[in-house]
Amino acid sequence: MLFLLLIGGGNQFMCFPPGSHGEKDCNDLQSPRRIWIEIDSQILNALFCVTGFGLIPWRFRDFDYLLKWRVGRNYDGLRKLAGIHRSWFRLPGSDSLPVDDTPTREYENSNPAHRSIPIPASKAPDQPLTGIRAPPTSLWKIDYVIWAYVLNTFLQAVLSAFMWGYNRYDRPSWSTGTFVALACIVAGLGGLMVFQEGKRVKAVEGIPVPEVEVLKDIEKGMEKKKKEKGKGGKFGIKTRAAISG
Repeated sequence: MLFLLLIGGGNQFMCFPPGSHGEKDCNDLQSPRRIWIEIDSQILNALFCVTGFGLIPWRFRDFDYLLKWRVGRNYDGLRKLAGIHRSWFRLPGSDSLPVDDTPTREYENSNPAHRSIPIPASKAPDQPLTGIRAPPTSLWKIDYVIWAYVLNTFLQAVLSAFMWGYNRYDRPSWSTGTFVALACIVAGLGGLMVFQEGKRVKAVEGIPVPEVEVLKDIEKGMEKKKKEKGKGGKFGIKTRAAISG
C-alpha cells in the first residue's frame, strides 16, 4: 500500500485534507494520503525491526568471531564461522579432506592443528554425494556477509531513531525513504552472496538428502517388497490349487 501511495495511487480520493473546500493537495500533512503514508511507514519499520533487532545475538556473535580472527589473529574464530555457515562457506584446504567420511570430534582430537576443519568438527561439511568437495571460499566473502548484516542492523537502528524520535511534522522528509532503501539493499546484498555461494557448493558437492527422507524411502521400499511377496504367495497358492484340481 505504501508503494501505491508513493506513486500516486488513490490521489482522486486521498488528496483532499479537511477544510480544503475541494482543493486538491496531496502533500498536505492533514491529507488522508500523508496520514496513511505515516501509518504504513510505521508498520514497515516495525516489520524490519523483527529481523534487524531480533537477529542481533546471532549477528554480533558472528561479528565477535570475525574480529577475533581479523584483529586478534585467532584462526579459531574463522573455524567457528565456518561451522556456523557450513551451508555455503568452505575453509582453505577443506577440498583435501577425505570424501568417504565426515570428520568427527575424534578426528578433531587426533588432528588438533587441522586448519581446514570447522569448530566443532561435527560441523564439518557433509560427505559430498558427487565424491568431490567444493573448492575453498574466498575469505573476503565471509567478511562481506557479516559486515552486511551488522550494517543492516545499524541502519535499522538509525531508521527507528528517526521514526520514533520525531513525529510526522518534524521528521525530515528524506530520512524514511533513504534508510529503508539502504537497509534493504545492504541486507539483500548479503543474502545474495549467501545464495550464490550456497548454489556454487551444491553444484560441486550435490544437494544433501535429509536423513529423514532416506529413512522414509527405505520404509517405502520394504513395504513394497512385502506387498510383492504377498501377491506372489497368493498367486502360488491359486496355481497349486488349479493344478491339483
